[in-house]
Amino acid sequence: MEGQNTAPTELVVIRPSGEITLKAPRARRRFQESLRNNITDALRAREIDCALRMDGARILLTTSSQQAAGQILPKVFGIKSFSLVEAQADCDITAIVQAGSEAFANTVRDRSFAVRAKRSGHDKDRMGFTSVDIAKQLGAALNQFGSVDLGTPDVAVEVEAEMPRVWMYANRVEGAGGLPLGVQGRALTLLSGGFDSAVAAWRIMKRGVASDFLLCNLGGSAYERMVLQVAKVLAELWAHGQRPRFFVVDFNSVVDELRSRVRETYLQIALKWQMYRIAELIAVEEGHDVIVTGEAIGQVSSQTLKNLASIDAATALPIIRPLITHDKHEIIVEAERIGTAPLSARVREYCALSDAPPVTASSADRVIDEIGKLDSESLPAAAAARTMFDLKKLGATELRTLYLFVDQISTESTLVDCQPRHMFESWHAPDAVHVDPETFAEGFRALDKAKPYVVYCTYGTQSPYFAEIMQQAGYEAYAFRGGLSAVKKACEEL
Repeated sequence: MEGQNTAPTELVVIRPSGEITLKAPRARRRFQESLRNNITDALRAREIDCALRMDGARILLTTSSQQAAGQILPKVFGIKSFSLVEAQADCDITAIVQAGSEAFANTVRDRSFAVRAKRSGHDKDRMGFTSVDIAKQLGAALNQFGSVDLGTPDVAVEVEAEMPRVWMYANRVEGAGGLPLGVQGRALTLLSGGFDSAVAAWRIMKRGVASDFLLCNLGGSAYERMVLQVAKVLAELWAHGQRPRFFVVDFNSVVDELRSRVRETYLQIALKWQMYRIAELIAVEEGHDVIVTGEAIGQVSSQTLKNLASIDAATALPIIRPLITHDKHEIIVEAERIGTAPLSARVREYCALSDAPPVTASSADRVIDEIGKLDSESLPAAAAARTMFDLKKLGATELRTLYLFVDQISTESTLVDCQPRHMFESWHAPDAVHVDPETFAEGFRALDKAKPYVVYCTYGTQSPYFAEIMQQAGYEAYAFRGGLSAVKKACEEL
């Protein structure tokens, strides 16, 4: 059982991706070892006891809980499929038929079925029976419960015989495919938290590339928290065997400089250029081989073919775009499948710097002319000031406390008073909007999502809960630390 120190006794047959078996012997061994290590990391991180060994091209997993392991294995890259062994027997035809009929009687009851048997190993000719014998005799024993259909059965009972044991199962679960994570180097993925960049990160990871993440933060702490949550999902669900890191660079000063010096029509492409450049600075320092983005041809103005070609000149590192030919619907469907869609759906877009029509057919020379107007030292300074999080170590409490509270009130923020109506009328901060605590869960939705908010209450006990609700709904909202006395003092200091 998960979380208990039970000796592993249940068996799972794991089939690695076909690409792995086609590798040259030395590379194949390296890939197989990485896959075993990643499986072990995935299971032990959830306190599931396990032991693994190679059996030809397959991996045999002995575990204390098949069912718990079966929930994790579909999210380990490099696995084509796996089966939970439902019955075992000695390599004897009578024992096989008895064990198989007992194990699968209910499975095939009132359904069509087929028995598919395979013998393997150097000793298979000494077994005293053939694969056909197994199929015929076990099929005959099960025929009283269901009906044989060798073409398209409802249930396929598979029997694998290899001296001295036989395994049987009637399930074959598809894995994630791809290559074991970590066998193809390291990438730095530009992560905005939206559907595209999260799916791009997942796709590069599927090809065996370990990924760290970089957020060029244009939207403040609440936005940072949302993107961090997306990265956390990718790390926890899919980055088995790795310790992905999340880098954050405050991009507000970069944006301010762009707005003051770059032509308005070039703002979007210049912004993307600067993101590439800062990604390169960090990637070179941290040992990444490539930069990954979620761009797709024609999706927005900076992603026209000519614009993508022009901004490639921003960095000497290769730019990998896993979604380059995908449309938005395909990307969203994949985000739903990999588990990032619910979070990505709440993330606001912060990259629109101007209402002016953006250039859609730039050239590298023209972009370089615009970038030449900027301070060459600003990006290295921003990169050096980056923060870093170890995603596997980051817990829910840290995510909450790091991003939920503020101690000061900005003139740019709208104050939200969540006191009862009579207390709001007794005193409230200047220009504060009132949302009744009894109806807050729905009442706050009338607020403009484009504005930042600071929530306060009488004693500072309810505001964190309400700010949390707003953040989870995609608002930039914070809880003011403290009660009314602290709020009054902060208002006097404005």
